[in-house]
Amino acid sequence: MKHFILISLLLLAFPLCASSADNNTLSAYERVMKTGTIRCGAVMWPPFFEVEPNTGDIQGLGADFYREMASLIDINIEFVDVVLGQQVEDLNRNRIDVMCNEGPWAFSSIKFMEYSHPAYFSPVYLYTKEGRTDFTRMDQLNIPNITFVSIDGDLSQTLAQRRFPNAKLLSLPAITDVAALMLYITTGKADAAIIDPAAVDGFNKNNETKLIKILDKEPFAIYPVGVAVRKGEQELLNVLNAAISAVWNTGSGETILRKYDPTGETLLAPAKPYIGSQ
Repeated sequence: MKHFILISLLLLAFPLCASSADNNTLSAYERVMKTGTIRCGAVMWPPFFEVEPNTGDIQGLGADFYREMASLIDINIEFVDVVLGQQVEDLNRNRIDVMCNEGPWAFSSIKFMEYSHPAYFSPVYLYTKEGRTDFTRMDQLNIPNITFVSIDGDLSQTLAQRRFPNAKLLSLPAITDVAALMLYITTGKADAAIIDPAAVDGFNKNNETKLIKILDKEPFAIYPVGVAVRKGEQELLNVLNAAISAVWNTGSGETILRKYDPTGETLLAPAKPYIGSQ
């Protein structure tokens, strides 16, 4: 009797195992077409992605944009929480089909992922504690007694290492909330950081001690933000590129961006391809 029960359980489990193995042998495009759902990796980074505490739902600018993208092509979207720096591994393990809101934030990942057309552009700036007036030139930040704070796998780390090699770099774990970067500066544990203004605006609204831009005439860098797939997944990338274009060509993109950035100062829309140079 025990053998009969064991064999029955194995037979019941076999279809599930076979289905899982089958999904892992499919391309990401085939898997999305088969399931009707795209699993979209997301790093929790307000205001792009954050968990609504009462419902547990993922919300934010990124969530709104990519939900609209999926809706236009009649595909469901499921957001999967990804640790910063694990994007490539999660794609290769088929834990996710695409990575949403990918920069690339770490240049080393360019070798391993394919990137869509930009959904929008995110400028980043140098920030320090409000009230400091000792930074008037870029070279004043590239000295040993200046400390930058960063998060592992983020542009705050990559750019600081490349542009300010003589400064100290305090790196926080990849699971660190972005607010910690700013708290390290406002509490005097670090002098500066490279951060996106959308995140800083949210922090400044909720904290008495604020951050200010250093040398803010131009962004320190500008990152294209879109979706990324595993190398070779061109079929899925083609679909996503067309869907991103549709979000903008139907007017939804502008509506979503202005909901979170009414002034148009923290996020930049892609150029309209049908408007030629004057």
